[in-house]
Amino acid sequence: MTALFKQIKTTYIYHWTIWIILIFFKLIMDYSVFGNSFFMMNVKLFIIAIILFYINYYLVLPFIIRQTPKKIIIITVLVIVVYVALMIFFLPPLPKHMLKDFPKNGKMIPFQHGISLYDVFFRIGIFSTIFSTLLFFVDKWIENAKKIKALEFERQSSELKILREQINPHFFFNALNSIYSLSIIKSEETPRVILILSDIMRYVLNNKNGNKNNLNDEISNIKKYIEIQSIRFNTFNNIHYEFYGNFTSYEIEPLLLLTFVENAFKYADLKKGPLDIKIHLEGGLLDFSVRNFYGKKIFEDGKDNKLGIENTKMKLNLLYPGKYKLDIEDNDSEYKVNLKLNLN
Repeated sequence: MTALFKQIKTTYIYHWTIWIILIFFKLIMDYSVFGNSFFMMNVKLFIIAIILFYINYYLVLPFIIRQTPKKIIIITVLVIVVYVALMIFFLPPLPKHMLKDFPKNGKMIPFQHGISLYDVFFRIGIFSTIFSTLLFFVDKWIENAKKIKALEFERQSSELKILREQINPHFFFNALNSIYSLSIIKSEETPRVILILSDIMRYVLNNKNGNKNNLNDEISNIKKYIEIQSIRFNTFNNIHYEFYGNFTSYEIEPLLLLTFVENAFKYADLKKGPLDIKIHLEGGLLDFSVRNFYGKKIFEDGKDNKLGIENTKMKLNLLYPGKYKLDIEDNDSEYKVNLKLNLN
């Protein structure tokens, strides 16, 4: 009963809008054709039609659709056969005075003797059955479309949550490798790197609620990661980065850009060439690019690289459909990534 009440509550508004339109249309048509609206007769007619409509809508049709396809066909055929047979059997003869007077003055002569049992079960019944069946399946289609949309949203949310969980451990693993490299050579910068990494970890953990983050905070986090890597590669001076734009006015998915920066440092061979990172923001359009040279290591450990990139692509598809363009170039020694993202 609770489910039935909820269904009635969600559908009654536009159902009754349709009924009101039909009633007024019938009254206007009767008045224009017969010169009389036959108000009381139409009231009775629509009360009967509404009762038959909702008996079919809420009781008969839900019962039928719960059956197997074979039973549905059998029930439908039996109902049609019995209905047509009874309609033919109970079809009343046309009154002689109607045959004599029809048509009169170019107008149709209405049924003047009230509503008979035949009218209730056949004329009004056919209208109510067809009308309620059509509306029932339209409502079911709308309801199923909403369920599919809700399930798709739930699927995307679950998928995005999984992607976030995959990215974060992958990132920390690479960052810890950097600290490990410094600890081996007993670098004096190791405590400082650990402190910076703790700030990055705090940033990541504070953004696990699924919300987008301020772009300026995201850029600051990327700068901290670059600082860690710059300390690690302190013998090289060919790490270049350039950030330009009013980042505080926009939001972005946390760690979305860091994946590309992380991969660039992980596979970069700074002896072969520079590592360049550029982030420009203008009018809500983010232009992000990373370029690095690499050696054989990327082929030996290419699986992790592909996983991070593929996860980022999936996040872009889920969060920014139709609002980004991602180009990746690989010429066997140089790797380029360019992402144009509309943050408006």
